[in-house]
Amino acid sequence: MVSPQLKDGFIGIANSIWDEIISRKFTERQQKILKLILRLSYGCQKKSATIPLLTNFELCGVRIQDAKKEITYLKQCKVIEWDGKQIYSLNKNYDEWRVSLVKEWSEEKFKELISLNLARNKVTKSVSEQAGDGVESYEKCKSGVTKSVSDDLRKVEVKEDENPCGSKDEGTPKDRFKDNIKDSSCCLTEQSDISQSEQENQDTVLAEADADSDRVVSSTEYRNQIAKKYLQRRGKGLEITMNDESVVNDFATARIPLRTVLDGIDQSFDNFKAKNKWDEIRSLSYCATIVYSLHANREAAGKNQGGESTLPDKAEPQDVTPSEYTEADIADMLAKLRAKQGG
Repeated sequence: MVSPQLKDGFIGIANSIWDEIISRKFTERQQKILKLILRLSYGCQKKSATIPLLTNFELCGVRIQDAKKEITYLKQCKVIEWDGKQIYSLNKNYDEWRVSLVKEWSEEKFKELISLNLARNKVTKSVSEQAGDGVESYEKCKSGVTKSVSDDLRKVEVKEDENPCGSKDEGTPKDRFKDNIKDSSCCLTEQSDISQSEQENQDTVLAEADADSDRVVSSTEYRNQIAKKYLQRRGKGLEITMNDESVVNDFATARIPLRTVLDGIDQSFDNFKAKNKWDEIRSLSYCATIVYSLHANREAAGKNQGGESTLPDKAEPQDVTPSEYTEADIADMLAKLRAKQGG
């Protein structure tokens, strides 16, 4: 009979990473690849695994033609890091993973299961401790009774208490009660004062919550807000494509404010006129021209601050289709915008 022991080795990885692997929509092959990488990295007390050949993934039931495809997908989704040769590692920053959650996932129910199992361990430990305390208490009680009986048998003289119960010296003076009441009154506060204090705290929180909308955001939030807005206006899709990611990176490189990008996406969809029932906006690059135009207008308006600006706050509607602007056109416009900012 086998007897696995921690001293023989174990995979030391945070529970939060396991939670993410459980909750994400990985295929069976992808899960096998992840488990093999974890076993050969953290299971060997290393941050990365060395897997020389793709045929090695056949050990976990993934054929060579499927292994490269799945590994490439996991790398594009930023779940793993791969040097393209033989070094593999897990990206512990799971906020960057671009793999959707399973449909049935519920974080609240999962936490309930965790609490249930943690509570069961505490109950078992408590029962064991109580059983041990019971035996110890019984032994102490037994020895105490024996000692008490022996002492009573040997007792010859009983010394009276100097202050027996019921004497005049017993009791607490009235002045002591008065002092206690006086001391406790200092801790009392009127209900109106408490309510006023709570109201002031609430006003402070609301004031902080209503901060300037042009606050500085992180690159992750910048990307997530743009992706959310684009997918929401498009009405389908769970994640943006790699080409869309490139467009978002261009926005960030050009230092276009988040508010401008979101407004540009809204204007792109609002002004889009479908030529047929199959015509639609299929890429974020379609919105790029309007975003850059809107950014240029707002920058010019900012420079002319103090005088009357004749520039509109919206980009001019353009009746264009996604095919009229290539990646080269967008790159050229981006270069011109950067040159203008540098000048």
